[in-house]
Amino acid sequence: MDFFILVWRNSFRKKIRFWLTCISVMVAFFLFSMLSGVNHALTVSVSDSNQYRLITSHKISLTQSLAINTQQKVAALAGVKQVSYASWFGGYFQNEKNQLAVTAVGHENYFTLFPEYLIPKQQLAQWQKTRTGIVIGQAIADKYGWKIGDQVPLSSSIWMNKSGSFNWSFTVAAIYKSKKQSAENNKIFFQHAYFDQGRAYAQNSVSWLSTEIKAQANVDSVIQSIDRLFAHTNSPTRTTTEQVFIKEQAQQFIDMAMVINLVVIAVFFTLLLIVCNTMIQTIRERSNESAMMKALGFSSMTLIKSIYFESLLLLGLGAGIGSLTAGILITFISQRFNDFLPGISLTPSHYITVFVLVNSAAAFCSAFPALAIKRIVISETLGGKS
Repeated sequence: MDFFILVWRNSFRKKIRFWLTCISVMVAFFLFSMLSGVNHALTVSVSDSNQYRLITSHKISLTQSLAINTQQKVAALAGVKQVSYASWFGGYFQNEKNQLAVTAVGHENYFTLFPEYLIPKQQLAQWQKTRTGIVIGQAIADKYGWKIGDQVPLSSSIWMNKSGSFNWSFTVAAIYKSKKQSAENNKIFFQHAYFDQGRAYAQNSVSWLSTEIKAQANVDSVIQSIDRLFAHTNSPTRTTTEQVFIKEQAQQFIDMAMVINLVVIAVFFTLLLIVCNTMIQTIRERSNESAMMKALGFSSMTLIKSIYFESLLLLGLGAGIGSLTAGILITFISQRFNDFLPGISLTPSHYITVFVLVNSAAAFCSAFPALAIKRIVISETLGGKS
């Protein structure tokens, strides 16, 4: 009989036990894959950020505003190359289920600071001349079918305009593509000047400043200079690198990921015990057969290989189903949550990790049955059954 046919038939002798154990493996790798997808979103957001960009916000909270003339004061500091500003608008289209990442930005130089947003020069110039113009990501344009020149009504749950309405009217003036990753193509930007003139309150203020420093400047010195400048004002500031800022904003997800990580470790440890116990029980049930096969000329190594491949089949099948199911679900989740946590996905390296884990676990779960096989004495085992 072919070796792998023997492995296949032995694996499915106890079908209920096999599939229950396989489901346990599937759940463990499903959780592991989901966590990997979330972790990828967090790490790629931080690693892709520019180390020469700083974010300055109110020291107390990001919800507290800064005076708009803060920009000119920061721009005059040594080591600063250019400064722009932005305010969070939030927003949704038609109903609150269609949440959008909408930001009001300084139209004069914001996209000079953020060259990763690729906008055709003609469209960028048109947007800068259009007071109600918006710059939308390619993903937004594809999702809603918007094109240049379309009139788009957006609503905000935060900002009321001077007419007493939360509805704002915009015109699509430019469409950008991100050179970092497609998940970044889901944002909307509009002129802060239009926002400032139209809102019912908090005029002449911004949520945060984005500062690009010169390549030869000392990052820590510039940060200290900015915060020292406003230390004794009504709006003290807190300045960090863009990397730190993004990481802090994602901190709530990171904390959650740590909890899930501990859960996954516990699940994997339990899983190893379950699969290992299954294989030990399997070899105990087959002790008489193993002795007979040894008597017929099968070596201990052949029997050990058989047990290893049975473990590999059990773990590989469960891991494959769990990882593929998670991959499908992550694709759906990334489409729904791209506005808030872009980049949720499984990378090829994740599947390599799964492959290594499956093989390592199979080797571990085969270790104790291998010892039992090595210790089988043909005369004692068969003699005891006679």
